[in-house]
Amino acid sequence: MKDIELEYKVVGSGKSILILETGIGGSFYNWYPFIQKIKEDFTIVMYHRAGYGNSPVSKELRTTKNIAEELYELIERIGITEKFVLIGHSFGGLCVQQFSKMYPNKIKGLILIDSTSYNFNKLYNLDIPVMNSLISIDKMIENNMENSNKSKEELNIKFKNMIVEYEKTLPYSEAKDYEELITNPLFSKTIAKEFENWGISSKNILEMGDFPNIPLIVIARDKGVSVKAFVEHDIPVEEAVLYEDTWRELQIELSHSSKKGEIVIAEGSDHDVHLDRPDIIIQCLKRFL
Repeated sequence: MKDIELEYKVVGSGKSILILETGIGGSFYNWYPFIQKIKEDFTIVMYHRAGYGNSPVSKELRTTKNIAEELYELIERIGITEKFVLIGHSFGGLCVQQFSKMYPNKIKGLILIDSTSYNFNKLYNLDIPVMNSLISIDKMIENNMENSNKSKEELNIKFKNMIVEYEKTLPYSEAKDYEELITNPLFSKTIAKEFENWGISSKNILEMGDFPNIPLIVIARDKGVSVKAFVEHDIPVEEAVLYEDTWRELQIELSHSSKKGEIVIAEGSDHDVHLDRPDIIIQCLKRFL
């Protein structure tokens, strides 16, 4: 037993249960607009991984295996006994790939939204020096460890624009909760630890063998939209195209994990499909009603 009390919220009144695993450095607050669109069809369980929000920091390594075990214990604690639909976005997709291999009998259907791949290293073996100088895993670890050494006040200044945006859309108390989350140095340290263990997690997922034969939908972002966004952030166009072509190949590979797998392209969407094209995710979810 991990014996860790994770923060969670249950929203909605539908008969079908949906459990949401957010991306690295994300929170369930980012999903509120999407949740409002589906709460009549699903009962949605949103939660924060250990070290996020009001979930305490775990002493365990931040591997997808430990994350999956902690989620399983949360599901048991809530008392969910029927099969559920599981969504994983970005790094959350890597977490739910692990969960699906460990607890396949729990899952009614799996949706990976622009998910991290267990073969993510293919991206960092590309000849993309400018991009790697900005968004490599080592850079992400370095940036988040730097943030973890800042004071709450310094982080409040750094993330002020994000805090203000959430204040526009969230009730006062939850906007304050988000501010507490984003300005907590331990949150940044947790993110760094999740990045540090990507390699271990991916190796473990591969070593567990074949993916279970469960319904799987992989939703991939629009290459053109992402290339444009990278170029606007001063990434050379040839690097952006190479990166996006490889990202798409990895999404297709993920869709082949299950015999019941398929890929859906979210035209007009960048990485945050739930914000850019929520309608596509909703169409996919309706198949499980």
